[in-house]
Parts: sequence; C-alpha cells; structure tokens
Amino acid sequence: STWRHLSIMNFELWAQRLNTVLIQNQSLWRHNAYSNFNASPIDDNAVLRNFLLALNDGEFAQLQRNDRQLLKSLIPYFPPAVELLELITITSAPAASHREPPVGIPGNKWQQIQAFIDAHPTEIGETQANQNPALLNNTPAIEWCSGKGYLSEALFSRYALDSVGLEIDASLVDSGNTRVGKSAGRTYQIVKCDVLSEHVFNYVNSSTQVLALHACGGLHQRLLSVSATAHSPRISFSPCCYHRFNHGEYQPLSSSMKASALPLSNSDLRTAVRQTCTAGASETAARRRLQARYIGLRLLLAEQGFATDTALPSSPQHWSKMSFRDWVNETLSRKPIAVTIPTNIDQYEVAGAQGLHKAERLDLIRMAFRRAIELRCVLDSILYLQEQHYDCTLSEFCPSSLTPRNLLVQAVKRAAI
Repeated sequence: STWRHLSIMNFELWAQRLNTVLIQNQSLWRHNAYSNFNASPIDDNAVLRNFLLALNDGEFAQLQRNDRQLLKSLIPYFPPAVELLELITITSAPAASHREPPVGIPGNKWQQIQAFIDAHPTEIGETQANQNPALLNNTPAIEWCSGKGYLSEALFSRYALDSVGLEIDASLVDSGNTRVGKSAGRTYQIVKCDVLSEHVFNYVNSSTQVLALHACGGLHQRLLSVSATAHSPRISFSPCCYHRFNHGEYQPLSSSMKASALPLSNSDLRTAVRQTCTAGASETAARRRLQARYIGLRLLLAEQGFATDTALPSSPQHWSKMSFRDWVNETLSRKPIAVTIPTNIDQYEVAGAQGLHKAERLDLIRMAFRRAIELRCVLDSILYLQEQHYDCTLSEFCPSSLTPRNLLVQAVKRAAI
C-alpha cells in the first residue's frame, strides 16, 4: 500500500509507526560499520550477514542507491524490512517532461526545478487539500534560501509569477539579479536577507506563498515557523540536509514528536542523506578511496591501543590523490595523537580496501533505515503544520535518480470558520 492518499489524520499514525520501528531497531541504524568494524549488531544473524557479504559490486551499488529495492532484497533475511518497505512507500511522481535549461543553469538542477513545479496544482480541485484560492499561479511567491533564484526564474518563465528570492549570500544575490536584468519585463528579484532574522517578516505575509527546493535542516524548520506566524496561505518545500543549522541535533516541532523518546543526533541525521545517486564516477572513486584509507588508519590505531571510532579530521576530496603515507601524515598532523608510522604503512591501505568491501555491505542494514529516519523528520514538519491549521499532502516530486531528496510537502491554510 502507499501512504500518500491517507486521510489527514493518518499522518499521526504514520509518524508513530515509524517512531516505533526506529526505536525497536536503533542498535542497527546507529551502528557505523566504517568505524566500528570489530563487531556488528547482525553478527548473530548469520543468514543476513552472509547474504550481505556475498553481494558483488554491481548488486551492492544497485541496492545502495535504491531504498525500496534494498528493503525488498532484505525481506527473506530481516523481518522488519516488510514494515519498513510499507512505511517508506509513497506514490511516485510521473516522469517529468524534459526542458532545456537556460544558459548558466546546470541541467540536473533545472530538471529538479521543473519536476518540483510540475508536482504543484494550478487549478482548484487538483488536490483534495486545496480548498482555497491560494494557487501556485496567482499568489506572489517567496523563494526561501533562493541562491541565484533559479526556481523564481522558472516560476516566472512558466506562469509569469511574481516572486522574491531571499538569500543571505550577497554574491549569489548579485549574480541572481544579473540574470533577472538580462530578461526584460521580469517581475522577480533576489534580495539579501538572513532568513533566521526578523527581517524576513518584511517579505512573508498572509498574501504570499512560500516555496523552497532543498532548504537545509533548521532553515526549512524556520520556514515553517515564519510562514505559520505570518499566516501564509500556502507552503511548499522539499527538505534536505537535516543535520545542518540545527544546534547539533534534531529539534522536533510537533507536539507528538517533542514527546517522543527518540532523540536524533546529527550523526543519525547524516544517515538519512547517505544516498549518492547523483555523484559522478570520479567523485565516487575519490570518496571510496578516502573511506578505505580511513579504515586502514583505524586498523593501525587499533593495533596501537586506540579505539577504532576515534574521531578523525575529514579529508578534502583532492587528498585522495596523495600517497597513503603522505595522507596519513597529513591527517594525523591535524589530530595530534601519538601514533608510530610503521615502515609497512602501505599494507594498511590494502587492508583498508578489504575492510571497505566488508563495511559497505554490512552498512546496508543501516542504510535500510535511512528513508525511515528522513520521513520521521518530514512527518514531524507535517504534524506541526496541521497544528498550525494547514492541510497537507506528501509526495515524491521526482525519481530518486534525479535527486534522492525528492520529498515534497504542500500545505494550504484552512479557511477560518
């Protein structure tokens, strides 16, 4: 079954079921096989462990990037996969029509924008929740955290929709407005505004709808509180990067999630965005090389009495081109610990590559929960909006191959009785 067409009241049931599954299985999705590789919480499930370790590279890559396929493959070995699959299955968006991007806008980003717009109704009656005239094509829009205003540009191009983009980075504001200036008669603009400040209320009010494509963590939560306070008639957002701008852990908004016994750390929230469908081959290769090097270094640390999950500084991608010895020295120079570098240091890189092969496969059990963690956050936002007298829908606005952050919340303010 799919959840998108449930009645409004069932968002609460959905959230509570997700919450329960996550609480019951937290030892699995909180275990990081890349830094805690001496023992795994599935060691006592030999059938599951053997299935994961037997995956070839092609099978692993396919499951790593497809949540539903991963859960379907786990069902014979891992009973909770049945309920998880049900809870994460949402009606998918139809394939978006391809539109050539304007000069200067990356093609992948432009297709995401077009799919985002396609998922919105433009006439009364296109969604059950749409009970008032706050429609996409006749209500001035605020683009939240707009960057260069690509979404605003697309909205104007499609609907001649008046809009204002709010962006804190002055260089992006200038660049976006330069794009506006190249198109005569445009009625959208980008303004410099910190959306965390009270200045935002100069733009968001009861006559403006608010839209955001991929607003990070605390920034999309701020969008919800500002929009609700200002009585915005329509809110539409696609969230991402739940671990950013949130004071170190997830800050629940709704009454029921505030009462939950399940806190989510930023480490947990990073699990929710671990899918990497859109990374290029060279980027993926560099990331895997660095992951293998970290495992090799952790094996060396373990031999010298350090915990395998000792915090280590992150590496920029170009460090993957260093020799392993130089990489180890550079990394340890940023984390001064008394480690002796052996003469056979390169053997640890080989061992790290072998360890990565194992860790990637065992970590699939954590990845099986990533969409559930994400949906738990998104449903918290929906429950909050319902408390603020909005009717909501939840859908996927594009395939995960276009962007894994493809959830779309649309909320319409209920008319006062």
